[in-house]
Amino acid sequence: MKNQHSKIVIIIVVLMSIAAITFSHYVPSATFLVRNAFSSVIVPIQKGINNIGMIFVRRAMNSTDLKEANERIRILEAQVASLSEANNLLKAKSYEADRLRLLYALGDEYDIYPKTAARVISKDTDEWFQVFKIDKGTKDGIKVDMNVLSNKGLCGIVSSVGYNYATVRSIIDDESRVAAMTQHSFEACMVEGDITLYKNNRLKLTGIDMNTAVVDGDKIVTSNISSKFLPNILIGYATDIYVNDNQLSKSGYLIPVTDFNNLTEVLVITRLKSDSIKDNE
Repeated sequence: MKNQHSKIVIIIVVLMSIAAITFSHYVPSATFLVRNAFSSVIVPIQKGINNIGMIFVRRAMNSTDLKEANERIRILEAQVASLSEANNLLKAKSYEADRLRLLYALGDEYDIYPKTAARVISKDTDEWFQVFKIDKGTKDGIKVDMNVLSNKGLCGIVSSVGYNYATVRSIIDDESRVAAMTQHSFEACMVEGDITLYKNNRLKLTGIDMNTAVVDGDKIVTSNISSKFLPNILIGYATDIYVNDNQLSKSGYLIPVTDFNNLTEVLVITRLKSDSIKDNE
């Protein structure tokens, strides 16, 4: 049924076209009327088709512009990332330069001792740098019992050495014991490592004579009678000094000058205390 309707419509259109052509042939003046009639129908259809075409053209152009814009954004983002990386690198170098300046300023303070700088490459504990490794060893002249400085004072002592690395035991480690004294009066005391205390940035300060006048804020330095540590290296500051229950001695706490939360570079004094003792003898 549907096909029959289509055939009928086609036949009608064809007959109308033939009639129009015949009519315009025999009645020339009617050509204008026929043309206008067709124009009134065809022109709006053409305009509609043109408008639809322009919509598709604009969409295609917009799609191309969008792709170009996305490509420009991608290029700009890559440039920004590159500049950010370069900026971060400059900041890192600036921070490193600041750390090294502090480190070598400390070196100038202890210029009587020969020293070499080393980089911290790992630590053996999860929290603080109580035991850590540096990137210099026997090939660089590093030996066991060499004293190690941070950017402010005593950090620890070399406990073992490999060909291109060394292990440092810091003064906060539970096994650490440093013979010390007050800088102004040379009163003897002992600095003992204690990881539990260091959670509050404290170490033990023991062995203070009952009759000495050690007070809060006194500078505590390495003692000249220490068998392993060279003398007069700053360790920290005395605090909370109290009299022991036996009434024969005093104890207290020490606030270390070294920050054992962050260690990146250290100075190793390449002269052993035993060498100094031999020289004095």
